[in-house]
Amino acid sequence: MENNIIAIRSVDVTRADEAFKSLMTRTECLMNEISHNDRNSFKNISPAALEELSLNYIKQASIDSPFNPDNIHLISGQRFPDIVAETFYGVEVKSTNKDHWTSTGSSIIESTRQDLVERIYMLFGKLGGEIAEFRCRPYQDVLSEIAVTHSPRYLIDMRLNEGETIFDKMGVEYDSFRTSPESIDIVRKYYREKARKENRYEMPWWITMQDEAHSFNIRIWNSIPAHEKLHLRALCLILFPELLTPKSSWTKYNNASLWLCSRYQIVHPNIRDVFSAGGRITTADGVELMRPVSKIYRTIVSSAPMIKHILSCPDDDLVKQISEFNPKLLSDGLDLYDNWVEMCHMIARNDNVSQLRYWIENNSVLE
Repeated sequence: MENNIIAIRSVDVTRADEAFKSLMTRTECLMNEISHNDRNSFKNISPAALEELSLNYIKQASIDSPFNPDNIHLISGQRFPDIVAETFYGVEVKSTNKDHWTSTGSSIIESTRQDLVERIYMLFGKLGGEIAEFRCRPYQDVLSEIAVTHSPRYLIDMRLNEGETIFDKMGVEYDSFRTSPESIDIVRKYYREKARKENRYEMPWWITMQDEAHSFNIRIWNSIPAHEKLHLRALCLILFPELLTPKSSWTKYNNASLWLCSRYQIVHPNIRDVFSAGGRITTADGVELMRPVSKIYRTIVSSAPMIKHILSCPDDDLVKQISEFNPKLLSDGLDLYDNWVEMCHMIARNDNVSQLRYWIENNSVLE
C-alpha cells in the first residue's frame, strides 16, 4: 500500500488524522524556528502574504510525510479554509499585530467551506511582541465565543483549555453545530439563556440576520403604519406573558423592547403606552364595574381577534419563537389560541378579575 495520506485514510481515518496533526506540529516548529533565527522574517507582513508564506512552510513540513506538497493549495477568493491539503484537510490562517493570542475569526455559518474538507487546523500568528510566534491547534479547540461584526463570527483564543470552547458552553459538538440548519437558533438560545441566568436583559441583534424581509434601518414606533403596530402588539402579547399581567413594573417591558429592536429594528421610547398606559377601566359594555381594573385587559380583549387569527395557522418561525419565549402555549390538550386565552384567564383570576374570558369571547368594549 502506498504511504500517502489518501491511501492511509482509506484504511484508517484516525491514523490519517494523526498524520495531519503531525504535519501541523512540524509547521508550527518550522515557522517559530524561522522567526527566532530572523526576527524580521514576519515583520509588517500582510494577511495575504502570511497565507502565502504559511502555504510554503506547510509544503516544506510535508516532505517525508504522507502529504504530497503538490496537493497542498492556497484557495483563492473568500473561501474557507485558506489552505486545503489532500482534499480532506484544511488550514485557516489568522494573525494579529498585537502581543496576544486572541482575534476575531470566521463566520459561524461556514457557507464558503470547501465541501470535502473534514479536519481543519488554525495556524495563528502572534506578530506583536519582540518576535513573531506561531501556534497550530484544531480549529474547533480555539473558538471561545461568538461576537458580531456584520455577521456572527467566532472569537479565537489560542490559549483555551479543554472544555472552554463555545461548543462546550453550548453543549453541542462542532461538527453537529456547523452542519445544523438550526445553528443560529442554537446560538441565540445559548446567549438568551446566559443573559437570563445573569439577570441581564439582552437579545442578539442578528436574531433575523438571514431574513431579507427585515430592514437594517432603525425605525421609531410612531413612524410605522397603524396595521403593523396592531400586528406587532399582538405578537408581543403572544410571546411575552409578563405583558399580560396588571403588575406595574417597567422591567416587564424589557424583553418586548429588545425583541422589537432586534427582530424588526423598531425602537419605542415609551413602550408601556402600547399595552397599559395610565388610568383604569371602569366599565364593560357600558356597565360599571364593581372596581376599576388595569387597562391591560382592554388591550388583551381588543387584540384577541387578531391573536386568534395569528395562532390559527402559525408559521414555523412563530412556533420557534413561542417555544423560546412562551413555551407554555405549546402544552398538549388545547390549541395555541385556547392556551393563550387560558393563560390570560389565570392571570386575571389572580388579580380578582373573573370576567376576562367572557370579555374576550364577546369582544367586549372596555372603557
